[in-house]
Amino acid sequence: MIKLDIQERDGFLIMDDFPKNCIFNKVKTGCGATTIALTNDKNYIIAVPTTELVINKCYPPKDKNGKDIAWKRSQIQAGVSPTNDRLFGLYGNFNRIAKTKLKKFLEQDGVKKIICTYDKVEKLIELINPLEFKILVDEYHNLLKQYGFRTMVINQIIENFKCFKSHCFLTATPIPELFKPKVFAEMTEYVADWKTVDKITVYPYPCKSASSTATKIIRHYKDNGHFVLDGSRSEEAYFFVNSVREIKEILEEARLTNDDCRIICADDEKNHYKLEGFEISSSTAPAKRFTFVTCKAFEGVDYYSETAICFIVSDGYNKHTLISIDMDIPQIAGRIRTKSNPFRNKIVHIFNAKAVNYYVPFDVMEERIEDELATARKRVEQLNKEPDTKILEQQDKEFEKLGIDTYIIKRNDRYEVNDMVAQLKLYQHWTMRIVYKSAESLIESYKELGMVIGKAHEWDIKDEDVMKKALTPPQFRDRLKRFCDLKEKATLTDSEKQELKDITDKYPFLEQGCEKLGLSQLRRTRTIKEIKVLTE
Repeated sequence: MIKLDIQERDGFLIMDDFPKNCIFNKVKTGCGATTIALTNDKNYIIAVPTTELVINKCYPPKDKNGKDIAWKRSQIQAGVSPTNDRLFGLYGNFNRIAKTKLKKFLEQDGVKKIICTYDKVEKLIELINPLEFKILVDEYHNLLKQYGFRTMVINQIIENFKCFKSHCFLTATPIPELFKPKVFAEMTEYVADWKTVDKITVYPYPCKSASSTATKIIRHYKDNGHFVLDGSRSEEAYFFVNSVREIKEILEEARLTNDDCRIICADDEKNHYKLEGFEISSSTAPAKRFTFVTCKAFEGVDYYSETAICFIVSDGYNKHTLISIDMDIPQIAGRIRTKSNPFRNKIVHIFNAKAVNYYVPFDVMEERIEDELATARKRVEQLNKEPDTKILEQQDKEFEKLGIDTYIIKRNDRYEVNDMVAQLKLYQHWTMRIVYKSAESLIESYKELGMVIGKAHEWDIKDEDVMKKALTPPQFRDRLKRFCDLKEKATLTDSEKQELKDITDKYPFLEQGCEKLGLSQLRRTRTIKEIKVLTE
């Protein structure tokens, strides 16, 4: 890894371009790195992992002056961005209409930017001269994380990235050296050398049931009108839960409605069925009190809120929710962009570990996979010497059936060992069987996080008692004191007005007590019974 001197201002990169033909570890999320490719004077293909990220960049929730933009669902479609005529967003069905729009865009003069999902890269090559475009593969760590279910798409990127004028694989959370496939291990990796340090605070909260604890937090917001963490008051919550089924359980248990929440997940038939009774939303829709986000929008998507806290929900019995400490946590920590938000660099991680009596130690798993790779290498050598085409055709069919379970891949009529599969298995074993094997193991992984991420972040891992205290219901006398404090103020902010309403909705007799007894005497009372007796 090579340290790269960078130009920065107020925590944002102000570089003209990225280094060529390399991995660029920007270290910090939300530092405006993708914006460099979107706004400089070079032709760029920006390949991103999710549709939501394309939409978020083409239909930003705020304009250049920081004012909110409310986009209607009917306005959002693949094509030229309404806020930037040099930017074309490509996702979804690449049909005749989309191709016509793209061809017209490519015919115009000037610099061209195309932001697209990973699966569109190979299709774009057919319509452009790739030597006229640089390619930025954003959030490149997903090429390993998502390889299990996007094998063909990721193989296409790996096979095609060298045909562009230059390439750069960008991320703030690179694939750890221990799990880095050969194709990336052989690349030059630059690491941004930041002069400023961001402090990120993590509140690990082990519990018996992650979804029930999330419900408890929602009820706390609803009952009290807010949630207080480390002395700061939150009135909005983002729950990062990579399971639509878990989200539905939380919604039902917390008795939320569509008016209370928005759900940002893949907008497909399967999820509509799972979420029956609830609408699927997007990052461009107006914010609500509670927002639920799946991995569709864990990375790169900008959210804005003055008081929102980010809660991560991990269920040890649902592997889809077990987010990685080294790659996912830092990404989620950078999702809220509002600088005045006191929780901007704070995250609460709710988790219940899966109780296991036995697990395969990591070094044993490494040995197993290395043995399997050695067998695959021998088989590749034999196949590349095999003259019988019928045998090779039969072998190709078997590899196609095996899919992700084979270490052998065919490229340009030659067989190769596919170590992406091996590294993915190691990474998944580490996350599911080592990190989440117990609450102690997960918290220990957090303590090691600073060494993994780098010096641009200072990690503060709080004790679990902080969250336990925050969830303790306030006593009546605390509410009474707050009621009196608010009534004494000459003017109230909107949030204070809402807080006062929440208190009086729960204790309507306080208004009568204030009128009959006055604030001074009301403050001296101690119990609900005493106030009611005095006001009868």
